[in-house]
Amino acid sequence: MRLVNILFVLLIGLFLVWLGSVYIHNPVFSESVHLWNDVQISVLLLVVLVFFAGLVLNVIYSGYMEIRRMVKNFNASAATRAGRRISTLLQEARDLMAHGLLGQARETLEAILRERADHVPALLLMSDVLMKQGDTETAVKHLESLCLAQVDLVEPRYQLADALVAARNREGAINLLKQLAGDHPKSALRALRRLRALYVEGNLWEEALDVHKRLASRFQGELNQAERGQGVALQFQVGLQKVEADLFKDASLIFQQVLKEDASFVPAYLALGRCMILQDQEPQGIEIWLEGFRTTGEGALLQEIEDYFIQCGRPEDGLAVLQRVAATSAHQTTAKFFLGKMYYRLEILDEALVLFQEVRAQVIYSPILFFFMAKIHGRRGRTDQALNEYRQLLRNLGVLKLRYECSVCGRRTPDYLDRCESCGGWNSVHFLFKENELSETHLRPESGSWLSMS
Repeated sequence: MRLVNILFVLLIGLFLVWLGSVYIHNPVFSESVHLWNDVQISVLLLVVLVFFAGLVLNVIYSGYMEIRRMVKNFNASAATRAGRRISTLLQEARDLMAHGLLGQARETLEAILRERADHVPALLLMSDVLMKQGDTETAVKHLESLCLAQVDLVEPRYQLADALVAARNREGAINLLKQLAGDHPKSALRALRRLRALYVEGNLWEEALDVHKRLASRFQGELNQAERGQGVALQFQVGLQKVEADLFKDASLIFQQVLKEDASFVPAYLALGRCMILQDQEPQGIEIWLEGFRTTGEGALLQEIEDYFIQCGRPEDGLAVLQRVAATSAHQTTAKFFLGKMYYRLEILDEALVLFQEVRAQVIYSPILFFFMAKIHGRRGRTDQALNEYRQLLRNLGVLKLRYECSVCGRRTPDYLDRCESCGGWNSVHFLFKENELSETHLRPESGSWLSMS
C-alpha cells in the first residue's frame, strides 16, 4: 500500500476519535434528520455513513490503480522479454547473412515478422536478404509496402531506391531520390550523392553536373577535395557530349572553363586542341597542346602532336614542333624522349639514339626507352649493345624476379610469406608457376628457332 493511503487511514482514525469526543459532549448528534417522506436518520449516523462512503470510494480507487500498475509492469516486463528475444533473433539473422546463409537468415526474419509484423529493422533486413538472393521484384514490393506504412521513415526509401536500380528501374530510383531530396532539403546530402552517381552511370552528364552544383552550394563543408573536383570532370564530360553533337564552339567554351578552374586537367587540353583543329584553327589547337605540356609536363600532349602530324602526312612539321619544344621546354627530358621516339618512328635512327642516350642519364625507370635503344642497336648490327639494353629492360620490368601470389586475393610479392599482408590468409601464398595443363598429345613438337639457336 502506498504511503498516501496509509496517511489517509490514519486521518480517518483521528477523525473517528474526534467524532466520538464531539458526540459525547454534543447532544446535536442524537437528533434526527428528515431525508425524504417519512424516512429519518440521526445526525451522527448520517455523518458516519458519508464518511464511510468516502472511505470505500478511496479504497476502491486505490485498489484499481494498484491493479492497473501491476498489469502495466507485467506487460512492460513481457514486452522487454519479447524485445530481447527479437533482438537476439535479429542479430542471428545478421550473422547468418555474414556467413552467406541467406535462406536460414530469411527463415529467422520471417519468424520475427510473424510475431511483430511492423518491426522495421527486420523488414529492412528482409529486403536486403531478398536483394542478395536475386529476388529484386519481391524486394521492391516489400519496400514499397513498408514505405507506405511508415511514411516518416527515410531509410526504407533509400533502400527502395537501391532495389529499383537492381531491378533495372533506374528512372524510378531517380524519381524517388529527387522526391527525397525535395522532402528533406537540409539533409539531402545522401540523396543527392546517390542521384549524381545514378546520372553518371547512365552517362547523363548535364543532369549529374546540375546535381553536383546543388551539392556544392548546399553542402560545401561536407565535400572533400576529391569530391569537389568532380565538378570539373563532369563539366569535361558535358563538353565531350557537345563534341559528339558537332557543337565544337560550345564544347570549346566548356573546355576553356574547365582549364580555368583546373589548369592541370590534361584531358581538357587534348579535347580543346582537337576542337580548335576541327574548326579549322590548327595553329591555335597545336598551341593549346603545347601550353598544356608547358603547364603539366604530360607526355600524352606531345604524343597527340606526333600522331596528328603523321596522320596528316606532314611528319616534318611535327618534328619541327617537337624540336622547338625539346630546346625550350622546362620538361626537357620528356620532350627529348618524345622527339627521339618520333625520329625512331620515322626511321631516323641515329638521331633517335643520340636523344635516347641523353634521356637515359636522367631517368630511373623506363622500359620502353631501353627497348627502343636495343632495337636501334640491333638494326645497326651492334649485337652486344642490343643485348645490354635488353638486359636493362628486363631489370626495369623485374620479370626475372621470383613471384609469389596469394590464392585468396591475388596479391603478388617477391618473397614468400606465411600470411598474406593484404587479406590476412594463412598458407595462401604460393609460387607463381603455372604448368601446361594440356595433354601430351596436344603439345607441339620441340622444334623451331629457339632450338636452332642452341
